[in-house]
Amino acid sequence: MNEIIRSGTALLPYAVETFPPELNASTPGKPVTATLKVVVGAGLTRSVRCDRLTVKLRIGEGASAWTGNRTALDSGVVGGESPGQGDGWTKYDGYPEGDWQVFEFEPTTTAVFDGNWRLTLNVFNIEVNSAPGWAEFQVVEKTSTSGATTDKVTNAQYQKAPSAFVFHSFHPKDLLVGNGDRATLLWQGTQDAAYTMYWGETHEELKFGPDQPFGEWRSPELHTPTGFMLQARYTEDGKTYERTLTTTVSVITPDLELRHLTVNGTLTAKGAVTAEGTLTANSTITANGALTVAGDTALNGHVTAVGSGKTVRIRELRGPVKSGGQTADPALLIKSDVTVNSANLFSVRNMIGLGTYPTIDIEGHLKLSSSGRTTTINGPLVAKGNVTLDQKSLHQPPQDNKLTVKSAAAMEGATKFTGPVQGYRTSYSRNWGQNTAPTSSNKYTATAPTDGLLYGQILCYDNTRYNDNIGFKGSLHVTVAGRTYRCDAPILRQSGAGAQHYTLTAPVRQGDSIAVHITNDTTSIYYSKLAIGLVWRPFGQDSPLAGFTRTAEAEPSIVDNEPAPPDSEATATD
Repeated sequence: MNEIIRSGTALLPYAVETFPPELNASTPGKPVTATLKVVVGAGLTRSVRCDRLTVKLRIGEGASAWTGNRTALDSGVVGGESPGQGDGWTKYDGYPEGDWQVFEFEPTTTAVFDGNWRLTLNVFNIEVNSAPGWAEFQVVEKTSTSGATTDKVTNAQYQKAPSAFVFHSFHPKDLLVGNGDRATLLWQGTQDAAYTMYWGETHEELKFGPDQPFGEWRSPELHTPTGFMLQARYTEDGKTYERTLTTTVSVITPDLELRHLTVNGTLTAKGAVTAEGTLTANSTITANGALTVAGDTALNGHVTAVGSGKTVRIRELRGPVKSGGQTADPALLIKSDVTVNSANLFSVRNMIGLGTYPTIDIEGHLKLSSSGRTTTINGPLVAKGNVTLDQKSLHQPPQDNKLTVKSAAAMEGATKFTGPVQGYRTSYSRNWGQNTAPTSSNKYTATAPTDGLLYGQILCYDNTRYNDNIGFKGSLHVTVAGRTYRCDAPILRQSGAGAQHYTLTAPVRQGDSIAVHITNDTTSIYYSKLAIGLVWRPFGQDSPLAGFTRTAEAEPSIVDNEPAPPDSEATATD
């Protein structure tokens, strides 16, 4: 544990640490031998002249003492070899001074500490006593900023924790995580201690249990490189001891938050760029992701939208600003009616609205009377007012005047058709021959791509010689959006099948679920003697069901290539 200590009268700050970093009191089974390191000269912003440094350690068996064996102690010094740094330092043997053991260090010439170099004073072979507490020491400096040097004392303490209190190995499981991922932090220590995790401006008191094992913690989602500090607190005999460890987790392609950013060259953003205030760029801005600007945006050059499938969305499109700072009338502001008349040209390559299905939403009336001009609307058109189509307004030549909507058309008011209304005449079919029809455990399923009608029929190719077999023997079940439609194939006579075709019709709405299967009277008829066929007629869009094929308009046959009904000499199935 590295601590910076300062005194109100001393001129030098000191960075103090021990080895091992976690200093614990000794026990008979686990004696502790430590080294005290005092680093001089860190963090100075002025020059300090120094003629001597002295380190004193409290000796005894109590909580405020380091060791009871002063004779084992030794000292050393590292650094200060260069001119101006003392030209080499001498360490003197330690000597007793009451309850203190004193170690002196002197430079060959006066040393000048200026923040650019360090001197390390070591006291070795500290046989730590068995009393937990805070061991006292002093650093006496003979210093000045100018003139003669004088002694100045810095008093300090260093924690000796109980032997049961350990805390070490705090580290992330992965040093690098993706943007938006969570980090796992691990450590080892005394479970009886209380732990608090700090990061950013947030902290969390850690609780451990079956769902949160000790020694492991999951961070929230990380978007920037984040430093974590874990503090452990252990209480014994009414005294609380603390230890703190830190670690850092890096983030791949992290977010960046700045107060001001001025870019005089090219700025390339591969993700979203959000500017809530003024965004000033004196050169090109390239954003390969979304660019969101919450404040006003002044574009002094051309605005070009390029690339296949790219979209430009503008809530209000206004004209330029007049000279003198007065705002001109908007060149294009759509809030009510849209009228295109005479020979004026209204040209939009693609007009796309918001939502899953792009929509052109006009709150006022829409009047198309371009007198020979062509207007094509490729997406849904929602007009809450009147829609007026004048002569030649949509297509040329005049006899082809019509409204073509290539996607959904939603009409909220009454709709009146004065001419013929025609739907699609295309049919699609799918057949299952004998021994191939779907069963209740292996149903045919599909989702309707559009509105339409589903026709079904069942054929029975069985016969019987017994009167009690006459009746419904095979059934076709078609379930549409939870509602089941059924038709049955009976055996009509003893001498043969006589089933022929038995049909059903089911109305279907776009998005409805469809399930098809057959059942049979297992006591009198074989499943293998049943065949079915389905015909799908879509409305609104020419779309097949899964597995269906287009059928010639003149012959929308359901079941093809089936064998002729068996003759009356076949044997019964039961």
